[in-house]
Amino acid sequence: MRIGELAQAGGTTAKTLRFYEDAGLLPAPERTVNGYRHYPDPAAVLARLDFVRRGRAAGLTLAQVRQILDLRDGGSAPCGH
Repeated sequence: MRIGELAQAGGTTAKTLRFYEDAGLLPAPERTVNGYRHYPDPAAVLARLDFVRRGRAAGLTLAQVRQILDLRDGGSAPCGH
């Protein structure tokens, strides 16, 4: 899936996805031979995008959301259940 398709599926813009990628909130996608972003697992990216949105709605800053994502990506649970 390319960035425009992913943005439409996520209810956002390609510019927002690029910003989140640059900010470290979304992982850098694969690139096709012509340089287009290609998302082989769009469901995972959409879930992460949803997490970012819900974190922002809860009052977290993007830096705080990134810290939680970094913990989760490192294999640690950011909080106990």
